[in-house]
Amino acid sequence: MSDQSSLAMAAKAKAMYGKHLKSDDYTELLRKKTVQEIAGYLKNETAFKSVLQGINEFAIHRGHLEMLIRQTFYLDFLELIRYGQSNKDHFYEYGVLMIEMKQILMTIRLLSETDKTNQIAQLPIFANRMISFDVEKLIKVNTFDELLMVLKNTPYYNLLKPLKPRSVLDIDYANFEVVLKSYYYKRVYEIIDKEFTGKDKQDIRDLFDTQIELENITKIYRLKKYYNASPIEIKKVLNPTYKRIQKKVLDEWIDTKDAQAFLLAVNQNAYDIPTDIKEFQYIEYQTDAIMFDLNKRLMRFSTNPNIILVSYLSLLEIEIRNIIDIIEGIRYKVENDKIAKLLIY
Repeated sequence: MSDQSSLAMAAKAKAMYGKHLKSDDYTELLRKKTVQEIAGYLKNETAFKSVLQGINEFAIHRGHLEMLIRQTFYLDFLELIRYGQSNKDHFYEYGVLMIEMKQILMTIRLLSETDKTNQIAQLPIFANRMISFDVEKLIKVNTFDELLMVLKNTPYYNLLKPLKPRSVLDIDYANFEVVLKSYYYKRVYEIIDKEFTGKDKQDIRDLFDTQIELENITKIYRLKKYYNASPIEIKKVLNPTYKRIQKKVLDEWIDTKDAQAFLLAVNQNAYDIPTDIKEFQYIEYQTDAIMFDLNKRLMRFSTNPNIILVSYLSLLEIEIRNIIDIIEGIRYKVENDKIAKLLIY
């Protein structure tokens, strides 16, 4: 990437992030009583006005609003990589790989469902031209064989074919997630090794290493607390990446500690995750909050456009999730203070 395009992408991402939701915006959104009021505020007072332009906020359906909000992720991704795409720079492919992985996993999770509304709402139609398969065909997939046909000419075909279940009732979703995420991170690190050098390479590796380690912590805690999984079962689903916790130490914790003791060890030795049940939300909230703070810091201080791209998209993904949580909370008449506890900002 040329110095000029680097500066352009970094400046564009920082400017875009500066227009996104602030604390006052969340306060206003939490005061709204209907989905239509939320749509009106987002359309008229926030950066989401571009994707919501032309809607009738007084009549919009919840599902349609959520679909448009989710499309912001793909639109912003495409907007930013216009500044950095070149014959020499291919790091943007990390975002394409992430989109592909998430769409495949969602399809697998919903194979037994007849209602495809949620899947349609998260379809990356604006990014389809960059993806290695036709994502629109995924909403017509009802069997594993049909999924394999959509993925026929991609690396995912050979990854998933050996995992073909006897029926949709036999699908081991966790196994598919392990295989696809392992492939995703392997490809991301290959791109990093090819595209980066020096401090920038270390910074971007640190970012992904931290993300993987926090995903591993989440899996360990959930499997211990809710499924009473054995150490062997737990170790099978982990990505072998270690940042703040050495493998030997992590293995010992998995072998000897229950869920609460494991969390306490993480808190004392690696990450500031609350162990007091009164402060503890759910494990994903705690790990997402750590990544949010890390990405927010990188957005502010990093000058590397690709690091800024990763951070921007990570922060945007959390913001979109916040908005969806508010919409769903209002739909089910959840108390404001309970909705607020779900939000990360």
